[in-house]
Amino acid sequence: MKCEKKGNLVNRQVTVGQEDLEQINRLTRREFSQEELYCFRVVLCDNDVDRQMERFDEETLEQLARMFVGKTGICDHQPKTANQLARIYQAQVEYFPGKTNLLGEPYCAVVAKAYMVRTESNRDLILEIEAGIKKEVSVGCSIRESRCSICQSERTLQDCGHRKGEWYEGRLCHTVLHGAEDAYEWSFVAVPAQRQAGVVKESRLESQQRTVQKLWQAGEEGSGMWIDREEACQMKRMMKNLMEDCEDARRMARKELLQKAAGEQMDERASEELWEVLELLSIRQMKALGKLIDNRQTMEQPQLAGRRAQSGRAEDGFVI
Repeated sequence: MKCEKKGNLVNRQVTVGQEDLEQINRLTRREFSQEELYCFRVVLCDNDVDRQMERFDEETLEQLARMFVGKTGICDHQPKTANQLARIYQAQVEYFPGKTNLLGEPYCAVVAKAYMVRTESNRDLILEIEAGIKKEVSVGCSIRESRCSICQSERTLQDCGHRKGEWYEGRLCHTVLHGAEDAYEWSFVAVPAQRQAGVVKESRLESQQRTVQKLWQAGEEGSGMWIDREEACQMKRMMKNLMEDCEDARRMARKELLQKAAGEQMDERASEELWEVLELLSIRQMKALGKLIDNRQTMEQPQLAGRRAQSGRAEDGFVI
């Protein structure tokens, strides 16, 4: 499952020590001095339940902390060379004594240290960070499982019946994001969405639509495509729902045709044979057949039949 997580800068600047310099210079092609660098700390993600009723477990946070070391910071998730602004050189899970998450558990978060090289081109960005204008960041990552907090079932594979945001025997139902597969990048963004670290994730419908568009484009180009595990599960659910909807529509169309054919005085065997034939027809073909039956019944009915019947009923009292 692909996630896009938002977090906040936790302070204005980090004093660059010798240990920081050593960690930074492992990622650079030459050694830099303290005066050449600007460093800051940032909360990437945490274990709190967000507004979409999802949260990371602590094991996954530990995995993400290791994966984000060395990842580049960009702007507005635009992966361009000119947008490379900073790089994470240290990340770890930190606990905040006395602070708890929505579930009452000890609050923890992935807190990272990032560095920038002081240049004329990023001078304004550093000033915006110092002024608190640039303080929200978003991280992109891939999570292996999304579990129901009540029954531990995998939500991407089946609907367990538990609804996020509802309470079951004193427990809040939410989705636990478990198992980090990859950490892509982190980016300066505008608006946070999570209580502490912020969360912005792609909705399931948008993700399914994107997967269908990829398949459609690959089909038009006559080329192949790779889909990940989450996309494969989404396609499986979509196909299952579409097949069920199509079968329901076909069943209703067959039922309507049989009701129309009842006026043809068909016996039971003929009705069964007609049902077998209708199973081979598409909905469009069954609609066309229904129109033919309607037209035939209309043509067989005399235009004056209703008028004669009405006049006959008026004269019934005079018939001897």
